[in-house]
Amino acid sequence: MRRKQTRSEARIEAFKLVFQLECNGDDVEFLIQQMLLHRPKSIDNIAYIRKVVCGVQEKNEELEADIRAGITSARRLERISRVALAALKVAVFEIKYVEDVPPKVAINEAVEIDKQFDDPDNSAFVNGVLGGFCRNANISGE
Repeated sequence: MRRKQTRSEARIEAFKLVFQLECNGDDVEFLIQQMLLHRPKSIDNIAYIRKVVCGVQEKNEELEADIRAGITSARRLERISRVALAALKVAVFEIKYVEDVPPKVAINEAVEIDKQFDDPDNSAFVNGVLGGFCRNANISGE
């Protein structure tokens, strides 16, 4: 019997798709089909993955504004690594639109994703931006 995909694993798949969209602007459905072809256990969480990826794409401008509000004026959105930006967009989307994901979980998972796929020193920046976003939006970290 195969093990089901965890929500954390699904979040990483959603992050990877958001990253690909950021870099290449590929078709979402094509990317989802490719993911399912290469990582078939993602079918366990396809509704969540699709919600996050399509939601990030649909709300992209709003999410970027939310992220901008959480960074210092000395750092522009364009200077954030694409990995960190994709992790931030997934986390902000989850905090705002995915009811069964507590903000604390979204923040911790974004930090872990950034540690895994980006410069590990950058994870403190991701944590700070998300903390700033939650404070500005008056969202509890719990």
